[in-house]
Amino acid sequence: MVAQDFLFSYLQAGETSISNLLLHHYREIGMTSGELLVYLELKSYIDRGIENPSITWIAENLQTDERIVYEQIHQMTEHQLLVQRMKRDEEGKETAYYDFSPMINRLVGRDGQIKSQQTTVKKATAREKLFKEIESEFGRPLTPMEITYVNDWLDKDHYDLEMVRLALKEAVVNGSLRFRYMDSILLNWRKNNLKTPQEVEQDKQRYQSRQIQQGHQSKRPIPNIPIFKLPDD
Repeated sequence: MVAQDFLFSYLQAGETSISNLLLHHYREIGMTSGELLVYLELKSYIDRGIENPSITWIAENLQTDERIVYEQIHQMTEHQLLVQRMKRDEEGKETAYYDFSPMINRLVGRDGQIKSQQTTVKKATAREKLFKEIESEFGRPLTPMEITYVNDWLDKDHYDLEMVRLALKEAVVNGSLRFRYMDSILLNWRKNNLKTPQEVEQDKQRYQSRQIQQGHQSKRPIPNIPIFKLPDD
């Protein structure tokens, strides 16, 4: 019976969700741990339709002083994470409510920066992997000039990294491990408007088909032309 009562109370209390983006990056938008707890307490009431919960309730739930809760709310307002607004109901009565949209907007902006940083890290990692692949095929560390060569392909010529990797593969297959040879391959692909490894493969298949077709044409049987023996006179 006690367990059932507890389960009923647990379900009646409801749940408060929090975005993992906020949970993992709240400090990066200028929010303290104390402010995060106050936000969660406020949200737990707002989600249940109580838009202006009592500060006393918040303080009791956090087992702290009301003055500290007021200070946390004031700091969130100062840091432009929270706005206290007023709205008028159908009877014309004004009530206050907490608006956390500034916090969400800042978090969304921060999310863009985080994704940009993650993209930069991924690109740097992929480039480092490319350097290691080239060094592995060449059997030696790259010289500063060669590193500059590869960086220029990616940054100045804007070759796709996978295309540079494919050019390396072509150089290995053809037994010509030279940067100038790789450069000529990349330049030839660009002239032929081949921008992806898939397009290069398709171009190869078309070339092979033409070669096979030309081979068949060259092997056509010579027509049997009858030879007539003319009389000596």
